[in-house]
Amino acid sequence: MSKIILVIKSVKHILLLIILLFSIKAINAQEVIIGNITIIGNNTTKESFIIRELIFEEGDTLSTNDFEEAINASTNNIVNTSLFTEVNISTNINNNTASIEIKVQERWYLWPIPQLTIDERNFNTWLENPNLNRASAGIFLTHNNMRGRGEILKVLLMLGYNQKIGLSYEMPYLNKKKTFGMGFQSIYTLKHEVNAITEFDKQVFLKTDNNPIQRDWLSTLDFNYRPKHYLHNKFQIRYHKWEFADSLVDFNPYYSPDSTNSLQYFGLFYKLKLDHRDYKPYPLNGYYTDIVLSKNGLGIFDNGLNTFSIKSTSRKYFQIHNRFYGAMGLIAKASFGGFQPYMIERGLGYGRDYVRGYEYYVIDGQDYVVAKSNIKFALVPKKIFKVKKIPTEKFNTIPISIYLNVFADAGFVNNKQIYSTTNKLPNDFIYSGGIGLDISTYYDAVARVEWTINAWGESRVYLHFIAPI
Repeated sequence: MSKIILVIKSVKHILLLIILLFSIKAINAQEVIIGNITIIGNNTTKESFIIRELIFEEGDTLSTNDFEEAINASTNNIVNTSLFTEVNISTNINNNTASIEIKVQERWYLWPIPQLTIDERNFNTWLENPNLNRASAGIFLTHNNMRGRGEILKVLLMLGYNQKIGLSYEMPYLNKKKTFGMGFQSIYTLKHEVNAITEFDKQVFLKTDNNPIQRDWLSTLDFNYRPKHYLHNKFQIRYHKWEFADSLVDFNPYYSPDSTNSLQYFGLFYKLKLDHRDYKPYPLNGYYTDIVLSKNGLGIFDNGLNTFSIKSTSRKYFQIHNRFYGAMGLIAKASFGGFQPYMIERGLGYGRDYVRGYEYYVIDGQDYVVAKSNIKFALVPKKIFKVKKIPTEKFNTIPISIYLNVFADAGFVNNKQIYSTTNKLPNDFIYSGGIGLDISTYYDAVARVEWTINAWGESRVYLHFIAPI
């Protein structure tokens, strides 16, 4: 009899447990209906542009968990347009219907900025030999968010070491669904000094006193397609024309195809991008990946230029625990086709494609791979300060966050075209490690100070103004 009572009690406990589990599931499965969506603070920006960044619409039905995730993701999407200093989405749920209020603070969009630029690959190479001989001065006019539709107009006029004039215009959306956009750019550059060859893994410059040593004119027509929030497609048609002084092609016969003094060609460019980063200028969570196809020379002009490359970049960001974060990045490029003239050959040391600790060097080659890793600790998690003495909210909102990090990088460049036997870094495995301090702040600005030691045992302090990965 006691065994029967024990079995009955066990069955009751199991039934209670099942009921409890179903109750928890039912609570989590409660649904929220998206009601009215109102936007406040968009004096310039069209409502439709902001609505485009939301991953929900009026009338959608979401579970409570999905609803919270949708609010956070939509906030990040609006922030990542880089049009607002602050974005807050508040909700009011009544009878399972959520009213949404989006409050934004717009940035300043018109920037006529005086420019003083140094013709160097990065700030550290200029610090190695600081002088203003390679300085150019001018004005760079940028009008973001033109007509309140996220359109961008840029006008550039530079005089001095390099003369440059350029114009570009980008229209992100042309159709009602806001999936298709277009743009164009045209820029003319005149140089009196260029990087003519690489010796001892460093750029060697050649200068002419009177006549320009190089002229180039680049024009592009861009087509953008964004069918989903995080999926971007860009297709570009390019026309590029170059002119070189005799002294340049005599100094380096491999600088242009067949040592020609003039070169023109059409090219094609395609980029597929999947971007799930929480904050693009300095991400802490999410991931990014892209694939880039680039073709130089379409056979329209008989100049011997025929190259094709495929490049991919992937980055992963994650929270390790509390204020600890991690990041990993991988960049790989492979080139195909004929001879690559020095003028367009790009290995490591340009843009974001470099191994930390080798900022003073360039590594020529047609194929390369780079792996980067970071572990960081938030010394100062994101804080927002209001400077009351600044009267306008476009400038008095100052976010700041500070991170201490340790990192390690590694890379390899494959070079099949040897111009000089003095270069030791191509076709050799390189690596480095170090510690750094990162600051993320005002209007997407990032500053980094890093101490790095490389495989040669060289240790230096470097400055950078972009996220490490």
